[in-house]
Amino acid sequence: MKRLGGIAAAIGVAVTGFGVGLCEYRTPTTEFLQGKVSFFYQHTDDPTTPSVDLSSGWLSFDARRQYDSMTEGFTLAGSGQVGFAELSLTQAEVGASGAVRQYLESPLPLFTFGGFAATLDTAFPQPRVEAQAGLGYGRFYDVTPLAKALQIEGQLLTRGILPVPLTDANLLAVAKSIGQRVEGEVVAERVAAVVSLIEAEAGRELDPTTVLLIEEALAATGRERYCGWTVQAGFAHELLDPNGATRDFLLSLALDAALAPEPNSQLLFRARVSGPYWITEQYTLALDVTFDVQLDSAISFSTRYSLFQDKPLGQLPAGRQSASFQLEISQRWVGMTLQMEFVKLAEAPAWKQSIVITATAHLW
Repeated sequence: MKRLGGIAAAIGVAVTGFGVGLCEYRTPTTEFLQGKVSFFYQHTDDPTTPSVDLSSGWLSFDARRQYDSMTEGFTLAGSGQVGFAELSLTQAEVGASGAVRQYLESPLPLFTFGGFAATLDTAFPQPRVEAQAGLGYGRFYDVTPLAKALQIEGQLLTRGILPVPLTDANLLAVAKSIGQRVEGEVVAERVAAVVSLIEAEAGRELDPTTVLLIEEALAATGRERYCGWTVQAGFAHELLDPNGATRDFLLSLALDAALAPEPNSQLLFRARVSGPYWITEQYTLALDVTFDVQLDSAISFSTRYSLFQDKPLGQLPAGRQSASFQLEISQRWVGMTLQMEFVKLAEAPAWKQSIVITATAHLW
């Protein structure tokens, strides 16, 4: 009940108690690195049967590096999934992209960009590689400092240390202290600054347990929150065509978006499409949507949908789509993960389903 109360307090503060929405928070620079790798393999060989009964698995990964300042930025991203059967590669779908942005001198977030996009699908003879350039609009912002400030505030309200929510001015001051990076600064110095601001608001000295709670919140990683969006439109030139056909000039369109509905959740959306001017007849499409929510310090839930589709001229589209759901529970030295995945190839009549339950215990 205390955990549920803390979640409700944090959400309530984020939605109604704070005059500026989480995604209205602004920082001069945004820089983040995200990466995740998942692996599963199952092998069963019954000696009473003539061959291996079951031997299959997969490896998936997703990584993103992004930087944005008021004048420039860049993005590097990669994702993919590789399937195995009987210790041999059965299929692979891997994609990578990169772009450099230069913001124009304008009150609007307009920018020029140049970059590349590459995909490898074992269903085609060779990879697809494109060089891209064009114009874009939008910007991303790191709202992690305010998200952590709201999380700390929710916990202090639940514990009764704060009788009422922090004022908007003090909440922003706490967020500024959390997000400020000074060369040579240690976490303890930022903790002291945050504690000082909260003590002034609460009118009392915080006990060591509460100070430790704040220190853990500031030091926590893997719960970064981002908001914003960018749309890019331009031209591309095929350096490699997956079917070995003529390397064409293409139209390209990309949309990236991030939303933090409240401090404990994150939604990411990415879409790419490119093709000649008859783009409805020939195109390459990549779509990826992820959502994760930290229910409390021990429970997290995430879901992901991805689609890759390549349609040659005069042929049916080929590709793959997948949806996965993961619930992770960890408490001190024990943990459990429940993952469900659904995969469908374009030529397959139905979805392939898999459920994996993993329990772990750290003995030392």
